[in-house]
Amino acid sequence: MKIVVFSDLDETLLDKETYSWAPAQEAVEALRKREAALVLVTSKTLGEVALFHRELGFDDPLVFENGGGIAVRGYDLPGGAVLPPHVRRSVIEKQGFRVFPLGMEYESLVRSLAEISSETAIPLKGFSAMSAEEVAALTGLPVEQAVAARARLFDEPFVILGGPKSDETEIMNAAGRRGLTVAKGGRFLHLIGHSGKGTAVSMLLEGFRKRYGGVLSVGLGDSPNDFPFLELVDRPVILGKPSKGEPPLRCADKACRMPLRGPEGWNRAVLDILASL
Repeated sequence: MKIVVFSDLDETLLDKETYSWAPAQEAVEALRKREAALVLVTSKTLGEVALFHRELGFDDPLVFENGGGIAVRGYDLPGGAVLPPHVRRSVIEKQGFRVFPLGMEYESLVRSLAEISSETAIPLKGFSAMSAEEVAALTGLPVEQAVAARARLFDEPFVILGGPKSDETEIMNAAGRRGLTVAKGGRFLHLIGHSGKGTAVSMLLEGFRKRYGGVLSVGLGDSPNDFPFLELVDRPVILGKPSKGEPPLRCADKACRMPLRGPEGWNRAVLDILASL
């Protein structure tokens, strides 16, 4: 049986402060010995996630910008995963990857965010309106990595400038009227023109099943932004204690809650799952 692990990055495989995955080294090596697939599923840009993709040394596809794109290096999607014809026609080459675009173009999202801010009278500021230094200050990234974080294709991260928490609902409603979605991550809200991480993971999971037949799918994430893909896998794992107002996970009956966030919790969760097989 092929083990396929779908994993978020920030505060899941990566440490919140250092962005290191080193504490998960033991579990990463255990997956490699099992010839498991490791698919990174993240809000990060292709430029950001490509670095970790190389470091980890797995050749599997990756999902970036909250499911706005699927990227593969050197081969097609697993099992010829079924994608809509317009997606296959729109494949582009970026940084040595073949990119299958699923999301709305970034420029349209930037315009829509400005319209939503004006319509709701809620001050919003997206990455497009921030300098690399501002992004670095908000994320803790070095400035050169913040430059990569701003090079977006399908997802506009943004913050509410001094508004109450209740403003989020009004923003989400305004986005919905435009056919857009607001995904809630660990640090930012994200305006996207697609259905999030779940759609991309569903396509890849179907492809893995076609290629290998028997598949055990594992998913690891830490925020509601990850729930759409965690609900698709056989063994979902949520890292960290529930946050206030966190929506319920529809597959809560089979989900594992790991109190420890970050690579330490990821390491323990993956090793526990492998030991149970």
